Amino acid sequence: MNQSEVENRGLDKDIFDIVRNIYINQRCHQTMGFKLTYLGNGVAGMEMVPDPIFSTRGGRVHGGTIASLADTVMGAAAATIGYGQIYRTVEMKLNYLAPVFEEAVLTAEGRVVHPGKSLAVVEANLFNNEGKLVARSMGTFFSDTKSIAGLDNISLHSN
Repeated sequence: MNQSEVENRGLDKDIFDIVRNIYINQRCHQTMGFKLTYLGNGVAGMEMVPDPIFSTRGGRVHGGTIASLADTVMGAAAATIGYGQIYRTVEMKLNYLAPVFEEAVLTAEGRVVHPGKSLAVVEANLFNNEGKLVARSMGTFFSDTKSIAGLDNISLHSN
């Protein structure tokens, strides 16, 4: 993924670069096919086209895959308010509203609801390729103040 594929929606360039590179260089995100689409102040967008390996019977995407995307987009949204710090999940709730089928675009939008000093409350909405809301999530994330100094195996430079 190159820099031009991720839209900057008003973030400071340095913060944008840090957060973008953290999320596009995570091997688990790459393996699952998560694509970061935009970052703004307290918001993030991602999408994926679920591979059949993440499906259950009938071509339905496994709920854990949907939860991973929701968790990831919420963490990215939180990172935009924390000067590039990683936010770690404390808890998360997820409502599955409709099935998601493999090989159809799944879009996720994360938004910070409350940017606390050490804890952030973030929500995510996930939509199918027809724009239908298929899942809604809310989570609490803590600011890992040590994360910038210790970004294990993550390059802060573009690929």
